[in-house]
Amino acid sequence: MTDLYRLVYASKNLLRGPEADVSAEVRQILDASQRNNQAVGVTGALMFNAGAFAQVLEGPRAGVEATFERIQRDLRHSDVTVLQCGPTESRGFANWSMAFVGQSAGGQARFSGLAAESGFDLTRLDGDRVFSMLHGLVMEEEGLPATVVLPAETARTVTGLDVVQVRAEIAQIHPDAAAPEPLPRAVPSRAAAPLGTTEAALHVLKAALASERTRTTELRTEIDALRIALASAEDRISAVRDARDLWAGRARLLAQAMVQEAEGLDAAAPAQDPDTARPATRDSLAA
Repeated sequence: MTDLYRLVYASKNLLRGPEADVSAEVRQILDASQRNNQAVGVTGALMFNAGAFAQVLEGPRAGVEATFERIQRDLRHSDVTVLQCGPTESRGFANWSMAFVGQSAGGQARFSGLAAESGFDLTRLDGDRVFSMLHGLVMEEEGLPATVVLPAETARTVTGLDVVQVRAEIAQIHPDAAAPEPLPRAVPSRAAAPLGTTEAALHVLKAALASERTRTTELRTEIDALRIALASAEDRISAVRDARDLWAGRARLLAQAMVQEAEGLDAAAPAQDPDTARPATRDSLAA
């Protein structure tokens, strides 16, 4: 089993001030990272914008964990969120003790796009996509071919998604819900395929996996909303039933009281002779 380990994290950027001062702080971060990382065999990449940092650390597990512990103590950022961590078969940044990427407008746009997709919530960023973004930017900024490196976690995700089951759950809770649009199908790669075809297939596979994860999250969110609505409706129905039973009980008691009162009046009325109960005549009234 390989000791190679990968950790991807994001955090809130607390660097403020003139651009020159911020650049100096970032350069200090990079110099310290490159010096310390070389000592423990850690490689990776870092990028930041006005709102957040994103970084990948790769190397022996002990070195990655020690580096990350040091990073967490740095007061120049906050809300450090681990997006992905675990063993990996190969390095994505083997030649960079710490590459600094994303300085171009295109790189910043990609990072901002990922942040916008997550609702600017660090906990919802996708670790695989952050890794791929940083790797692609390193390749571009170094003028190298942009190959696709799939983290080991991605391969496990392929069999972990159960979108069919999720849709079935929605159908049970909300039968009238519209069926979601078909998901893109991943193109399997072939061992004998040319390099260009393999890379294209991996690009499509990566996009399909990202779409599956996004769709699964959306479906889970819909299920949660439907369950909340169902529970709320059941509570309202229960309250209506309780009110109905209360008023039905009161109506029965009122009816019983009216019957008892009527029976009491009948029992208290004196008996009258039919002959004396005749109405008075005009003559008797005159008298």
